[in-house]
Amino acid sequence: MRRAIYGGSFNPIHNDHIRLALTFARQFELDRVTLIPTRVTPLKDNSHIVDGMHRYRMCELAAQDYPQLEVSDIELRREGESYTSDTIAALKNDEDSLFLIVGADMYMTLDRWHEFRYIFDNATILVAPRDELDYDSLKEKYKEYKLLYNCRTIIAHQGIGELSSTIVREGIASGADVSSMIDSRVLKYIQDNDLYR
Repeated sequence: MRRAIYGGSFNPIHNDHIRLALTFARQFELDRVTLIPTRVTPLKDNSHIVDGMHRYRMCELAAQDYPQLEVSDIELRREGESYTSDTIAALKNDEDSLFLIVGADMYMTLDRWHEFRYIFDNATILVAPRDELDYDSLKEKYKEYKLLYNCRTIIAHQGIGELSSTIVREGIASGADVSSMIDSRVLKYIQDNDLYR
């Protein structure tokens, strides 16, 4: 099986998250993309993140129409910070080809991640630029990772869009219409649970 891990705070999950997962699934013939909401994200401010089970449920709602997408609570069940290396170790199967989906900004700092060499040795990194400038920077970083760590990377040619969870949260907080940014079921869940107000 060709399987990709796609971790993130998903606070909340939005349309570009789903679009990226589906694009990679199609482009690289992935059998499954596993969305993994993180418990505590290292190297990030976690103060504004809603409870993990809310984020897990929103991921389920956003993914339910797509059979190639699944959601795992593996990092929510683990105490402490969410290390990608631990998740790869837990999910790794010798029969699988394992991929890791990351955003451009995350790719640029992969060599600062916990046990990053283990990540490079056990997964092929899939990364998407936001724009042409990103693409050029990613290519330079790829050369560095390849030379120093023999990291396997595939850079998508198309950008992933400018939408972010921050934009969605700010829109909700201000009362703006965010219905074009997130799945309608996710929006209803947010409203029903009075999130991001």
